This record gives sequence, structure tokens and C-alpha cells, in this order.
Amino acid sequence: SVEWKRTQIYDSTAIVACNLLASQMHGNLTSPVVKWFALRFRTHELNTNPTAKKWLEDAEERLWQVLNESDFNNTAAEMYKDICSFGTAMLMEELRDDVQWEGIDFTALPIMDTYFEMGPDGVPYSIYRRLRYTRLELEDRFDLPEDLVIEGAEESSVDAKIEVLFCVYKRRDKKKVNGIVPPEERPVGYKYILLNGSVQLEEGGYYEFPGMVVRWDKVAGAKWGASPAMDLLSDIKQLNELVAQTSEARAKAIDPPYLTTERGIIGDLDLRPGGVTVVTDMDMIDPLIPASDFVQADTERERLQEAIRSGFFIDKLEFKESPAMTATEVNMRYERMLRMMSPTLGRLQSDFLDPLIENTFMLMMRQGQLPELPGDLSGVDLDIEYIGPMPRAQKAEAAMGLENWLIAIGNMAEVFPEILDIPDIDECARSLQDMRGVPGRCANPPEIVEAIRQQRAEQQQAMQAAQLMQEAGAGMQAAGEGAQALGTVAEA
Repeated sequence: SVEWKRTQIYDSTAIVACNLLASQMHGNLTSPVVKWFALRFRTHELNTNPTAKKWLEDAEERLWQVLNESDFNNTAAEMYKDICSFGTAMLMEELRDDVQWEGIDFTALPIMDTYFEMGPDGVPYSIYRRLRYTRLELEDRFDLPEDLVIEGAEESSVDAKIEVLFCVYKRRDKKKVNGIVPPEERPVGYKYILLNGSVQLEEGGYYEFPGMVVRWDKVAGAKWGASPAMDLLSDIKQLNELVAQTSEARAKAIDPPYLTTERGIIGDLDLRPGGVTVVTDMDMIDPLIPASDFVQADTERERLQEAIRSGFFIDKLEFKESPAMTATEVNMRYERMLRMMSPTLGRLQSDFLDPLIENTFMLMMRQGQLPELPGDLSGVDLDIEYIGPMPRAQKAEAAMGLENWLIAIGNMAEVFPEILDIPDIDECARSLQDMRGVPGRCANPPEIVEAIRQQRAEQQQAMQAAQLMQEAGAGMQAAGEGAQALGTVAEA
């Protein structure tokens, strides 16, 4: 019979594929070693203003350093594994100290102990987590009343776990504030409540909602997300059962069971090397040879493994062993994978990346960890641009289209020179810079470009004037030599 509830793991294809996908997402979306975001002013002219640009680059660099100095990279790795396997992940972003700046802490919440509620706008407004403390841990973490009696706790056991509910929620009667206010006046509140007895242990507040609920994919009306592992669950279970049955069959083929009569063996069957089994008749015991043709089982196993790897996009991520892929083929396969994952990347941006950068920016701004904003920049809007490998690859098709268009313009200009009046080369170059993810500091601002061109034009004019003077001098010299030669001929 088929045991579909078999809990042992007999094949690791899904586990390895899930980890590979999570690693690729981490390295290509929020790389620990390459800056994967940039800040931009919504007003385009400010992005070329030297003062505004300097402030923006300084703020961007400080933000990047704070994320790297925190435990963000470790927490993000856990988050990617959660969304690739369970479809939903939850994170918390909090200050290490609410009074003085000591950095930011990130925490990945376990799905089995966490619940959340979403508002009509699709943004979470409350998160609940079940925590477990021993009595000593509880006393160390909270200021407990001396007369507190914990219902259901085993006083004789120091290892007994006491359940505490941690809830974060938006306060409807509080508006967003810019300055420093007491915890009870902040727009987001939190409470620690003893689950047995509903005793409140602690209450506080946040300025921004600290929770992020990240989904790999979801359908309309759903709250929890779906994942590649969920889509492949039937194949994963079938492969696990197939490998388990095949392993048992192979074990029987290597060490087959034996067939004998009820009184054919005297004592026990001894299967040790050199062992002796006493039988009443030499023909009373025979090995029962099971089926040993595993070709069909191996073929089905390979098919299921390939389907699982394909469902986790591993066939789009790995290189072929032979023959080696060309650089063009690598880019095409990578871009194809990104197009297939574009819905997920869009959801990760709205669920995870945007709240992460916005919350971190506001926490640092409130704690005075960002450079002082120039007076003329007060109230301006900022945009976040993601420049990691995956976002850059998504822009590669637009960049290639722009490059191909300029090449076509250049080819047609050989026959129709007036076509060069159509493209705005400066705008094309700066657009291509953004699409390719080239840092803004690598390009000169418009005013410097204009100064360089003006200087070049003046140099060209000076060179032309010098050349004209040289040509005029040569003409006058030639005329003088001609007149002198004419006078010599006349005298003769």
C-alpha cells in the first residue's frame, strides 16, 4: 500500500532547489556585497543640483551602512527561504534603543506562531506572535507584579514554558508625528499579554509600523501567500514516496527474504558472513527473489526531479555542463527567468523593499543619523530606485532597445545625415546610464558638460582663427615673392 503520510524525507531535490532559489533571490535582489538601491528626487531637476545631489548620496550611503551593520542580511536569508517554501514571511524592524542611537534590529517571525490582519489597502495593520518564556526568562524580560499568579504554570519546573502574546497594532485615534513623543502617543502601539489570565505585561509604541508581511504570490481575496513548494507539493510527495518504495525494493534485491516450510529451519536463520543455518532438508530454504527491474522507477524519479527543479526555476539559473553557454545565451536565459518571476518581484517590492527602505529612512531621520536637510529641500518627495542585478536585468531589454535604435540611426545617417537631428543624445545617454545601473557620480552634471563644451568650442574657434591667420600670412608671403620675381624679370 502507498503511505502518503510518510514523514521521513527520502529525496532532497525539493529542499536543495528551494535553498538555491532563496539564495539566488537574496544575492540578486538584496545583495549583501553590492548596493541594491538608490534614492532619487521626484523632481528631475533636483537630481542634477550639486547641493541636493551631495545630500542624497550622503543619505544613501549612510542608509546602506546601517543595513549592513545590522542583522538584516541574516534575517533576509531566512525570509527568502520562508516565501520560497511557505509562501508567506513576516519580519520586524525595531530600534535597538529608543532613547539613543544604537542601530536597528531585524527579526524573522516564525509562521507557525504568527498571525496578521490586513487593511483594505492591502497593508498590514496588526501582527500577533506567540512567545514562550520560562519563569526566569519572564522575570528577566518584564517587570512583573510581586503578587502575579501565572495560571497553569508548573512552579516546580524551571523549564516550564509560559505563553505570552505579543501584538502590534495601529492606533486609530493617533496621527503620524514628526517629533519625539511618549510611547502612548505614537501612532503604532504594542502590548505583551500573558496568554493565561490575559494579564498585560508591557505596553509601548512605535512611530512607524515595524512589521512587514511578504508573500511570494497570492490570488485575489487571499491573505496568505502561495509558494513554488506549494504548487509542487503533489510532485514532491509523489517523488518522496517513489524513492522510499524504490529504496525498500533495492534493499530486498540486495538482501532478499527467504522462503521455507514451517519446520524447514532448526533454530534461527543466520545471515551473517560465514553463518550456519541448520535445516531439515537441503532444499527446504530458498531466497525469494523480488522484482529487480528499476528502469521504470528511475525514469519516473528523474521526471519528477526535473519537474521540481523546473518549478523552482533551477533550470533557468544553472549553467549547462556541455557545451558551455555563450554570454548571449546566459543573458537570454536570465532575462527569461526574470520575466517569468516579474509578478513575484513586483510583490516583493511592495511588500518588502519599499517598507524596508522607507521605515529605515524615517528611523534614521528621527534619530538624527542622516545629514541635515538643506532648507530649500524641505518637503520634497523622494523615490526609491532598485539597482540590484535582478532590477537591472529587467531594464536590460529597454536598454537594448535604446542601443539598437541609436545604432539604426547611425546606419541611416550615412545616407540621410539629417536624421541625426532626431535623437537627443544627452537624454539618451543619461537614460542608458540609469537602465544599466551606472552610479550617478560617474557622469558629469549638465552644467559641467555645458562648460566643457563651451571651452571646447572656444578652443576650436581659436584654432580656426590661428589657422586662418596662418593661411593669410602664407598668402601674403606668396604674393610678395611673386611681386619680387616679377620685378626681377622686368629689369632683365
